[in-house]
Amino acid sequence: MLARDYMTKAVATARPDDFVIDVAKTMQTEGIRHVPVVENGQLVGIISRNTLRDAAPSKATDLSKREINFLLSKMKVSELMKKDVITCSPDSHVEDVAHTMQTRRIGAMPVVEGEKLLGILTNNDMFRILMKILGMEGAGVRITLELARGKGELLVDIVKAAKDEGKTIKSLISIESPLPGRQTVILHLDDTDVTGVIEILEGKGFTVRSVNKIE
Repeated sequence: MLARDYMTKAVATARPDDFVIDVAKTMQTEGIRHVPVVENGQLVGIISRNTLRDAAPSKATDLSKREINFLLSKMKVSELMKKDVITCSPDSHVEDVAHTMQTRRIGAMPVVEGEKLLGILTNNDMFRILMKILGMEGAGVRITLELARGKGELLVDIVKAAKDEGKTIKSLISIESPLPGRQTVILHLDDTDVTGVIEILEGKGFTVRSVNKIE
């Protein structure tokens, strides 16, 4: 899964000499939290809602709302933008991007080639990717199974059970279970009638933890 395939390509950007208040309006109207700053076609910084919030005077200030807006209206993006931007390339793996965003505690990562901005990956994009991985797009059934850790070969039995019942697998993922020595397998099928699949899996010794319809 590469960044180029999942990034948001239609990116709202700002210039260093734009007024901060105009960027704030863009964030509000577009429903976004991060705006890359571009100059001469190159990424030179990024500005976020948190940056704008921190720049605003404290609620304890004696300034009126009109005075605060006046101050912000005179402030340029170059005065607030973060210049040391953490970026990724279009060929970066999404899971590596997600790990970096989590460990560096950032909510967005511009995708660049050289210094040219191609797109952006945000927390919202990561949630969208997670939903795709879990097969949450479209109706079907999600079956959560438990098996002994180290029994990955049993995944073949899961695939065969779905095939024998004529069901299409939308997604199949295996993750470490919170239960000691166990592995959790999440199977998403495109059909709501999965009785036959469950009977086959239980007959092979799988523990079916839950069955949830997705509409």
